[in-house]
Amino acid sequence: MPSLPTRSSQLIGEVIALGAAPLLKSLGFRKMARHFFRVSADATCHLSFQSSQWNSPDSSRFTLNLWTYLPALAIAGGDVLIVEPAKQRGGHCGTRIGHLLPLQEDYWWKISAPSDVPQIAEEVRSAIEKYAIPYLEKASTLEGVAELSGYSPRVGSFPNHIQANALRLLGREQEALAVERALALRKT
Repeated sequence: MPSLPTRSSQLIGEVIALGAAPLLKSLGFRKMARHFFRVSADATCHLSFQSSQWNSPDSSRFTLNLWTYLPALAIAGGDVLIVEPAKQRGGHCGTRIGHLLPLQEDYWWKISAPSDVPQIAEEVRSAIEKYAIPYLEKASTLEGVAELSGYSPRVGSFPNHIQANALRLLGREQEALAVERALALRKT
């Protein structure tokens, strides 16, 4: 027998229904629970609401995780192609919304009362529109993955095999080799 949603879970659900869901639906995203995705020929864009493990009946916090999955990169990496969006948890490029916001640090919205819902729903909708969607659109291309994969704002870039594969698929072999050399140096 499924458990009933908690009050804090219901409040997050209301924020999603009021702020994120209408916007994302208008942009072609489909919804599965608290996970939204949009499939195109070249990539699947994902946006997922993550609740804090420390939520209580009186207070809840959540953030947004963003990632893209590119079949061409899965094949280039020798991975088994995952065609079902709900199973594409290991993306090729991703971040949390807070790292795209002006402060560029992890960010969690906090809801303490039903009266908080409209304002937080608007903040979430605005953050998705201004920051998440442009990021996902860029990260759904090989060029975007080559630039963004392994990048952490305020920290820098960390070379990775996904970035090298994206560069190689773009015909930028020398840059791909440089990324692989940097990876080898990090292992020593």
